[in-house]
Amino acid sequence: MDTYLKKEFGREAAVRVVMPNNWLDLFPLVVIRKSSGTARNSNHLDSGVFTAHCFASTRRDASLLARQVRASLASACRDRFRSELEPGNPGLSYFKEVTGPLYSSGDTQLNHADVHRFVASYIVYTHR
Repeated sequence: MDTYLKKEFGREAAVRVVMPNNWLDLFPLVVIRKSSGTARNSNHLDSGVFTAHCFASTRRDASLLARQVRASLASACRDRFRSELEPGNPGLSYFKEVTGPLYSSGDTQLNHADVHRFVASYIVYTHR
């Protein structure tokens, strides 16, 4: 994801699959992980719903980051991205927006005046 953010927008962001303990120090921050989905064929094709949380210190920056994440993920799927760092890793092959990006005011753990979050969900297919 960070590779595509840099390629598409010249922007770096911390990208994680779990919320780090030092999350407030990592802005802009993207936490993206599979939230549901099914294997259409467990040997070849997986269909996952991924939820992306985009954090920044202003609402405008969080919104922009969320739109850039959406565009980067769509571009990676169009390119059929496959990590060169991990041979045999599945490649991306399909992208569809499910929801968002939508502003999320936070919850009891993230309720800070200078923290803004946009959340979106996407269907992404991976193939071997």
